[in-house]
Amino acid sequence: MRENITIGVDLGDRHHLVVVLDGNGAELECVKIANTQIGVRRYFQSDRGAKVALEAGTHSPWVSRVLEEMGLQVYVGNPRKLRLIWDSIDKSDERDARMLALVCRVEPKRLWPVRHRNVQAGRDEEVIKARDVLVQSRTPMINPVRAVVKASGERLPGCSSGSFAKKAAAFLPEPLSEPLAPVIRTIEELTQRIRLLERQIAQLSDQWYPETLCFQQVPGVDGLGLPADHRGSEPFQQKPKGRAVSGTDAAARPVGGGGQTAADQHGGQRVFA
Repeated sequence: MRENITIGVDLGDRHHLVVVLDGNGAELECVKIANTQIGVRRYFQSDRGAKVALEAGTHSPWVSRVLEEMGLQVYVGNPRKLRLIWDSIDKSDERDARMLALVCRVEPKRLWPVRHRNVQAGRDEEVIKARDVLVQSRTPMINPVRAVVKASGERLPGCSSGSFAKKAAAFLPEPLSEPLAPVIRTIEELTQRIRLLERQIAQLSDQWYPETLCFQQVPGVDGLGLPADHRGSEPFQQKPKGRAVSGTDAAARPVGGGGQTAADQHGGQRVFA
């Protein structure tokens, strides 16, 4: 077992470059290891208790978890704070790994260490990302359908993306119904999968992340954070002049010309969509 060593790791897509320093800062070795759990475990199996520094990136979450399980002290550096690495003219994997090891050996806090999410939180985040992928795939399919119909002299009614497939099918011109049918069916399938993921996200939020309730739409409240049933009544009937406002601006700016803010109208509490 190697003792009193500090290790810098420059993470790569296929290989990681490892630089090892002894207690005096002298370089013991510089090697490449495979970017796999087996490769990482095999190399670090005799370094329990050693300090390891690496930069946050694609592979840093699982690498740091594996190393911590093996008993190493892991410091995941914040790449935005490591000016001595990203602002250097002499860029190389070996130099980056060496600089990480040197900083970690002298003063680890200068790495501005970050903590990655735990495994469960990472998996839950992937559900959100999966939904985003489906939404990003659906929009480029809806716009061409509208364009094709418009080019034929007709126009589809305005509607949300979620209801587009059902409404569009009823208003498609007869000559375009058959050619566009596969696209409409695909949009509907994407919509169903998006709704399924949204229900899953809601369940995860209720069970594990109650703080997300602060970011959810409040029933009966419009996008400015104002009660929908107060529209047209005092003091909201006068339309605001000037630029449109939203978010914190809407709650902080006077409404209705009465000197009161949206927050004042609701007992000092600001409501955001």
